[in-house]
Amino acid sequence: MMALGPIGFLAPWMLLALAALPAIWWLLRFTPPSPNVVVFPPTRLLKDLKPTEETPARSPWWLTLLRMLLAALLILALARPVINPDRETFAGDGPLLLVVDNGWASAANWAGRREAIAAAIDRASRDGRTVLLAPTASDQPIGGPLPADAAQERITGLNPEPYAPDRAKLAAALDKNLEIKTGYSVVWLSDGLDYGEGESFTESLAKLAGGGGSLTVLQPEPRDTPLGLGQATGEGGVLAGRVLSGTDGPRKGTVRALTGRGEPLGEAPFTIEAGKREAKASFDLPLEIRNQVARIQIKGERSAGAVHLLDASSQWHRVGIVSGESREEAQPLLSPLYYVERALSPYADVITPNERNAATAVHDLIDKQRVSTIVLADIGKLVAGTQEELEDWLDKGGVLIRFAGPRLEQGGDELLPVALRRGGRSLGGSLSWSTPQPLAAFEENSPFEGLEVPDDVRVNRQVLADPTVAMDAEVWATLADGTPLVTAAKQGEGWIVLFHVTANSDWSNLPLSGLFVEMLRRAIALGPSQVGAPTDEDGAAIEAGAPQTTSTTALAPIQTLDGFGQLVPPPPRAAPIAPDQLAKTVPGPDHPPGYYGPSGAARALNIVTPVTKLTPLPPVESASAVSGYTLKKPMALEPWLYVAALALFGLDILAVLALSTGFRFRRRHMATAAAIAFVLALVPSALPAPAFAAGAERAPETTGNPADDFALKASTKTRLAYVLTGDAEIDRTSEEGLGGLSKVLRARTALEPGAPMGVDIESDELSFFPVLYWPVREDTEPMSDKTLAKIDAYMKQGGMIIFDTRDQERVAYGGTQGKALTRLIGQLDIPPLEPVPENHVLTKSFYLMNSFPGRWDGGSLWVEAEPAYEAERSERSRRTDGVSSLVITSNDLASAWALDEANRPIFPVVPGGEVQREMAFRAGVNLVMYALTGNYKADQVHVPALLERLGQ
Repeated sequence: MMALGPIGFLAPWMLLALAALPAIWWLLRFTPPSPNVVVFPPTRLLKDLKPTEETPARSPWWLTLLRMLLAALLILALARPVINPDRETFAGDGPLLLVVDNGWASAANWAGRREAIAAAIDRASRDGRTVLLAPTASDQPIGGPLPADAAQERITGLNPEPYAPDRAKLAAALDKNLEIKTGYSVVWLSDGLDYGEGESFTESLAKLAGGGGSLTVLQPEPRDTPLGLGQATGEGGVLAGRVLSGTDGPRKGTVRALTGRGEPLGEAPFTIEAGKREAKASFDLPLEIRNQVARIQIKGERSAGAVHLLDASSQWHRVGIVSGESREEAQPLLSPLYYVERALSPYADVITPNERNAATAVHDLIDKQRVSTIVLADIGKLVAGTQEELEDWLDKGGVLIRFAGPRLEQGGDELLPVALRRGGRSLGGSLSWSTPQPLAAFEENSPFEGLEVPDDVRVNRQVLADPTVAMDAEVWATLADGTPLVTAAKQGEGWIVLFHVTANSDWSNLPLSGLFVEMLRRAIALGPSQVGAPTDEDGAAIEAGAPQTTSTTALAPIQTLDGFGQLVPPPPRAAPIAPDQLAKTVPGPDHPPGYYGPSGAARALNIVTPVTKLTPLPPVESASAVSGYTLKKPMALEPWLYVAALALFGLDILAVLALSTGFRFRRRHMATAAAIAFVLALVPSALPAPAFAAGAERAPETTGNPADDFALKASTKTRLAYVLTGDAEIDRTSEEGLGGLSKVLRARTALEPGAPMGVDIESDELSFFPVLYWPVREDTEPMSDKTLAKIDAYMKQGGMIIFDTRDQERVAYGGTQGKALTRLIGQLDIPPLEPVPENHVLTKSFYLMNSFPGRWDGGSLWVEAEPAYEAERSERSRRTDGVSSLVITSNDLASAWALDEANRPIFPVVPGGEVQREMAFRAGVNLVMYALTGNYKADQVHVPALLERLGQ
């Protein structure tokens, strides 16, 4: 390629044609003489006319100049000029070394990074250079320089990784594997962060650029610098996010709280002030909602560092509850644990051991579950070994909450804040002089201070402290007559708390009040989130958030984050982590961030930890150029030159017309000129947008991922879908049929569906479509196990598939589609089927119908049979809103729905003609409304309206 400053030519040899411009000038100077315009005279005057020979006249100078300019534009267009805004970016003639930071911090601006990479490779291609691609967050070996075309193919598989780049490892690999040590044109696409090795890495790149090469560093603008997110400790247990920035503020944004399904639960704004690089975003959420938060992430930031995963250890105290009585499953209101579990479940991770042996249950809670609080309901005396284990656990900070009961009336053991008198105190009984007592207001030194005491709370019975035994105990709550209701004592770093009433409503109605919930919440807040967690070499506690069978059981990855912060199945290389090493594990190729451990009790590994700091990349002194991500592909001028030449050609035509008529336009000439001008005005708008240079894309893709493009198209509007069978005629009929049905839906209902989409049942995502039409081919083959599982999941998650065998007219002659359908879905987990019953919701979801014809009539419409038992009906209604996931017909519905562009039917329907076609459209409307609204029309509230319509 030849270049003149910022303008280059892909076909410079065409510029030699400019030497012919003088000859073109000489030829264009002449123009034919203008004809004389005379009024036709009488015949007798013809003899007076004498023919004269005229010689060509010279054309006006301005017309000649116009034609010369037209010729010059055509020659320049054939030379294919391009504007290269980054002419000085790559100095030297050596290979291009493209160093790409592809860690988590690069994902936020990955589109601009990909554009810069493609532009650099395109430039190398036009300069005839080879390209060496070196990502900093890849464990792949560094190969040799590649041709530009091969490098362009390689970057299609380059994506951001969910961990920090390892620049030191890349520098060592480059120094070891490169045969040529200097002379490279190095372009470093940095993420703007320093991971403690920025200066040394820059020096390594500068050495490679020595000897006639260059070093260019591209880094994001301050507004595009990546943000990281961790969890901060909020006051009063409030969920808060810790937002980190790689540059000084000011910056503003929002942190979102999401469930495990990605459903938003709340948002919290943050502001990083000028001169600072950290801020806190606190969520104002009820604790019932807070407990549902599975992750928090920065809105608008697509990176693994902008997502912080939560697990049980970061959200709740772990509370174990043990009862001295057998749990009454049939009558839960009688269980001592029922009210405690209901009170704490919204605010803590409540664990109820299956083991009925109290000693074994307590051991499991302390040793395996590592709970911070243990609740013992009506357990009188503990065995010695269990008591010693609890004492050791209390010394480490545990909180033991005990409730009274018939067993504790016998005196109890030593793990009580006060000594108890044998026998309880009955208030309001037939042999008692006293009445049920209300609660007194809480004292200032009580953890319950500030809680409002309901007037209707009464205590009928309690255990009493023995006043003759002196103990160092605190009284946190009393009755109106001054007798203790809640007492507590400090034991080591922990607490022993005793409620002098039962945990159920036998002795008082306190467990039925909201005060009971708040008292328990404040009691469990006295302890840490866990007790007995392992420690590191420095003695610091390592949080452990999941139950473990043994201390050495490795935590296998179950879900990990990709570079863009999406939870995906773990990559093949992901390895388990030892439980005592999780807190010290730095995310990397072997341990990407995500969830590790057993399902339901997984522990989170995140990029941002409490000690994480984001440091900006220091100034690169040895770089020949430092700029933002402004590297762009050269823009081709060829289309614009052709447009200009076409415009000059139009002006030339107008000029010739003007000269040939002597500037005396008639109406028809004026009309012709106006028509030509109108066409020329339309030409630029009809031409495509300016293209990039050869080999580049005309415009950047929206996502660069076909699956994402398919999802975007499918999710922007509600669409009907059909399965691509591989038969062009069947697929075309399906598309036309669903297109016709969509037109009817737009005209008759509130639904405005988009154009139908064909889906590849093997590879495309099905969850975007509420209805899937599947025409069955005679030669269809059984599906793979993977596809069967995919279809089974689609149907069980609320999707509806209409299988159409299209063979009703051939049933009497031995149609084969029934066998094909058996081959197709015979391995699916299909419930029992039945023809649509008379009172089925499908018969009244929009129109009142008793048959569902298509192109053919007479075939039954099969749906899932109604369950025989109420429990099964309730479960199906909960799971799929009462919608049959499977509909089978043989009436060829799509052919009856098919309309051309003029809304004319394409196929005839038999035997009912157009009346039958109308009923087929109504059947289609009912099917779609049934899939979208479920058993809504089965509600009794619609019965009067339906009866009235039936009467009409």
